[in-house]
Amino acid sequence: MAKEVENQGIINMTDRQVFDELINLHAKAAGESLSSILKADIEISGPEITEITVKEVEYGILEPAIFVKSCLTSGVAGNMVIILRQRDMQAFLNELMGIDDLPDPDFEFDEVAMSAATELMNQMVHASVEVMAEYLGNTMESSDCQLILSDGRQNLSPAIGEAPESKTIVIHYRVKIKDMVESEFMECISTTAADCMYQEIEARREADKKAEAEAKAMEESLLVKPVQPGGVPAPAGREHLQSAAESRTVNSAAVDGGRTVFQASPSINGNLGLIMDVPLNVSVEIGKTRRRLKDVLNFNNGTVVELDKQADAPVDIIVNGQLIARGEVVVIDDNFGVRISEIVNTRSIIGNGE
Repeated sequence: MAKEVENQGIINMTDRQVFDELINLHAKAAGESLSSILKADIEISGPEITEITVKEVEYGILEPAIFVKSCLTSGVAGNMVIILRQRDMQAFLNELMGIDDLPDPDFEFDEVAMSAATELMNQMVHASVEVMAEYLGNTMESSDCQLILSDGRQNLSPAIGEAPESKTIVIHYRVKIKDMVESEFMECISTTAADCMYQEIEARREADKKAEAEAKAMEESLLVKPVQPGGVPAPAGREHLQSAAESRTVNSAAVDGGRTVFQASPSINGNLGLIMDVPLNVSVEIGKTRRRLKDVLNFNNGTVVELDKQADAPVDIIVNGQLIARGEVVVIDDNFGVRISEIVNTRSIIGNGE
């Protein structure tokens, strides 16, 4: 496998711990996503991070390999390329299609297999990138994956979009699929993406420092002693400190005629009128189910798909992805409608409203 270089790296050593934590979250989310989709015990662990040039990346042990390329956009830009064995991808597809066999050495990735593999990788990459974005506090997104079959002569440089002499972050993982397959794969992060991640880590650190300073300043402001007539500070008794600490709407304190005057911030409820005209997507869900890919491919005209809900059960009313009510289906002229029979939670749309 690759050897780590000793010169100046993309990620400073002061940020290495944060970067390692970010990659661990990235790997955990990828494993959980695959396990959820395939309904199988899949474990991705042991990320080992090295930093070398693109031309020094060695992946011959993974041949015949499959390259999974995704482009990062928004808050972080650049490319990520996952390199794994083709037989490991076949093991994933076997789980997806309910085939309880070991990978077939004569298996060929036809159009259907490539489409299924692409969708599987899309789900995994999007889930892991979403976790990274949440950690960094930005809007990082990823494009749909592009899969490239390697014939042993595949060059990493055009796939990752960097010159052979450019630095890249290489991450080695261990993967375990149930009790059948125990293997490894690697992920390469381009210099552009790694630099953006470093900048986001720096921004996160500065934001944490600012928040800590503001919290400290607020704490100190709550301990300001009130002033008695004549300008003599009064002792800050237990009652005064407790009432100050319990005040949640205080922004600042000022002295007015010997009295401590607290200026309160506006209530959140006072601003709700500003968003009352915001349009929301309302949908009605009569039921749902899960089917394996092989069952979906056999769908045709006349196929009946059984849902997980009784015929007389109320339908769910979904607003912006959240369940807010239930009701019964009615017909209004030539259109369907829903008569609400139960309110579940409308406040969740705008938070707790306090």
